Amino acid sequence: MALQELTAEVNRLTDNLSCQCKKVYELSRVEGLNNREIASALLISEKTVEAHLTKALKHLRANLSEYQV
Repeated sequence: MALQELTAEVNRLTDNLSCQCKKVYELSRVEGLNNREIASALLISEKTVEAHLTKALKHLRANLSEYQV
């Protein structure tokens, strides 16, 4: 699988996440913010940030398992 295909699939899958979950994922993985910075920016707790990241990563792992990533 080409990197472009994998990137497109990840983008498609993250579009299926709730708005807040997607925002947390992107701030963490795309923008490189840590949990404290994300919590501060979104006015949510660090535990909520952790919960959203856990949900997003589980969703990605479950749906990308066929790609062996």
